[in-house]
Amino acid sequence: MNLRFCSPGRILPFLFYFSLLYLLLWCWKPAKGQGFEHNKPLQIGDTIPDVTIRNILHYKNPTARLSDFKGKLLILDFWGTWCSPCVYMIPRMDSLQKQFDGIVQFLPVTVEPAVKVAAFRSKYAKRHGERIAFPEVVSDSVLSKLFFHNAIPHYVWIDQHGVVKAVTEMNQITAEKISTFLANNGVQLAEKKDQQPIPYDQKRPLLAGGNGGDGSNLIYHSVLTGYTSGLQGGMSWNIDPVTGRRITATNCSRFWLYRVAYAKPGGFLDEGSVVIESSNREKLTSTLYGQNFLDWLSGGNGFCYELIVPASFGEKTNQIMQKDLVNFFPEFSASMEDRKRQCLVMRSVDSLLTASNGGKSQITIDPFGWKAVNVTLAQLADRFNQTQNYALNLVDQSGYRGAVDLEIEGDINDLDGFNKQLASYGLIIQKQVIDRQVLVIRDRELTAK
Repeated sequence: MNLRFCSPGRILPFLFYFSLLYLLLWCWKPAKGQGFEHNKPLQIGDTIPDVTIRNILHYKNPTARLSDFKGKLLILDFWGTWCSPCVYMIPRMDSLQKQFDGIVQFLPVTVEPAVKVAAFRSKYAKRHGERIAFPEVVSDSVLSKLFFHNAIPHYVWIDQHGVVKAVTEMNQITAEKISTFLANNGVQLAEKKDQQPIPYDQKRPLLAGGNGGDGSNLIYHSVLTGYTSGLQGGMSWNIDPVTGRRITATNCSRFWLYRVAYAKPGGFLDEGSVVIESSNREKLTSTLYGQNFLDWLSGGNGFCYELIVPASFGEKTNQIMQKDLVNFFPEFSASMEDRKRQCLVMRSVDSLLTASNGGKSQITIDPFGWKAVNVTLAQLADRFNQTQNYALNLVDQSGYRGAVDLEIEGDINDLDGFNKQLASYGLIIQKQVIDRQVLVIRDRELTAK
């Protein structure tokens, strides 16, 4: 008999390697990228995966792992340079980082690129002084996926063991809350609950065929719904020679609907061009923010509206929307009227202003200054009114209709200093009471008297 596999001296090595091979096959799983590909974002109570973070500024290395911050309370601050509440929080974050240095680490995170953040930080430093250079993440593509949010600022509290303990709004970021958290190894904080997104394609008719359906034979369509949880709020306009003209508003207040309906097609009236003479102002607009504002919208004050008409309708599109508002909100009336209003009036004082050198049109207006490339002064005034929360409207009465280039550093709140720079272009801005067309919204019963 052949004894090659019967001898204990020969069979034992064979059994060992066979067993090892079986064990490796049993343990084997297909390789994945970084092991943080979750089916859903992390929740409170989850332990964070040890992912690699890239594009870190003001840190010993441009990359790090989340585990590098263990042993401290790590507070992720999801923010943006364009977000006013985020910018408001900067000095508070600096103060808290200094106060809790060594036991708390704030880590600002933004999807914006480094060059944009650097430009913002430079302007901020000129206005407010240098800030503490603690680590921050730019061009983020990892953390935003791990911690879902659809509104900023957004704060994630991770304890020294790498466990997600809280997700909050800005009002929870205080020295008292942090001290209590550290003393009790966690504390009950008011949770920020971002609404989970639902599928929606804004290129297709709202609700037609369940959005769903191609709407290819749709000729006219007007629809109004109440607030829809999970749908991001916003406005869009579209003009297509085939599908027609479309105005879409999602989860907007009555005030916003009026501002669109009575504006030039494709735009909206700035707040300074609207006068509310109604005893029901709280049904039109609100000064609330965050979850309180969402509660106000969902409590009967938020609407989704869409109007689609043939492309040939032109300005009739806005007139139809105005009639819809009469039908949908019969308690209010609205009309454009001449009123005397104090405004910022831009005038020409000499002939220094010259034609633009051309190029791609560009307008940048922020608290640090203005930059305009190949745009008219009327376009510059419109952009100011629509983007800046300034008490007075800017009105162009320069008489110059051509495109211009100009660059001003400074804040228009310091009007004298701002005008010193404008003077080099032959322009001046003055506060003056003038006749202006404004939208007046009233209670309908008052109109009938």
